[in-house]
Amino acid sequence: MKNQVEYLIFLTLLLFVKLLPTGLIPAVGKLLGMILYVFGVRKNVVNQNLKIAFGGQLTDSERKHLCKQTYRNCGIVTFEILLMRFISPEKLSTYIEIEGIEELSAAIAEGRGVVLAGNHFGNWEMISAAISTQVAPIHIYAGMQRNDLFDNALNAIRQKFGTITISKSKTATIEMMKVLKNNQILGMAGDLNVPHNKFFIDFFGRKAAVGRGLASFTLSRECPLIFLWCVRTGPLKHKGFLSRIDYRITGDKNTDLIEISQALAKELELRIQEYPDQYFWLNKRWKTRPDEEPGPGIY
Repeated sequence: MKNQVEYLIFLTLLLFVKLLPTGLIPAVGKLLGMILYVFGVRKNVVNQNLKIAFGGQLTDSERKHLCKQTYRNCGIVTFEILLMRFISPEKLSTYIEIEGIEELSAAIAEGRGVVLAGNHFGNWEMISAAISTQVAPIHIYAGMQRNDLFDNALNAIRQKFGTITISKSKTATIEMMKVLKNNQILGMAGDLNVPHNKFFIDFFGRKAAVGRGLASFTLSRECPLIFLWCVRTGPLKHKGFLSRIDYRITGDKNTDLIEISQALAKELELRIQEYPDQYFWLNKRWKTRPDEEPGPGIY
């Protein structure tokens, strides 16, 4: 029943977006963000994340302002993703342009498959859709949403633009290896807390748990690794960026995994420092702690 109620809310929002003049989407998104802020949805998490990332760089007043901007951005992204349900693949380029397409095309031409390192920065769904329509379909490894109805609806939006979803399952690893063997694009997000394998890199000066998948698949075929990110440049206007990450192979697998994962984290950190309000700070990024770290948890 809970899933059905949530799905009904989702369908209601879709209908609202369909009837709403497109130009009002940013304003309504900001309003949603401020409602979430006022009701304190994950506000403690956001504030703690901002303290870790920016520490003494910001005053309390500046951090509060950044927190509000973060919520506004999240609200806008939510409505932009809903809007994608009504945007044709041919019209998507009016909402986003991509710099670095030639990097991705050259990587595909090498014939070993390509690992695309994604993240929750800007409108991550829109840049993935744009790459799938303008270059080649992305096969995205995506964890399933708790609500199956919503998960299917979100995947339908992705598939509309040619993106192919690989859901978490016993066969997911085999499916992802096939993507690379077939010289296709494998997309994975590498900026979420991963609690089960205790694999850490430095992120804004603190240890942060990451998955081994991005680096492991890259090393498995020594394939090109492309970092992508997206920034909002105006109302319903975005610019995506693709850049190749060079890496070396030492022969020590653990060392290579850490170096690749750390390089991606550093690249993301630099982009966040430029546009801190466009990162999705609502995740408990530093939740998992190293065994040797004493004291209570961060959250």
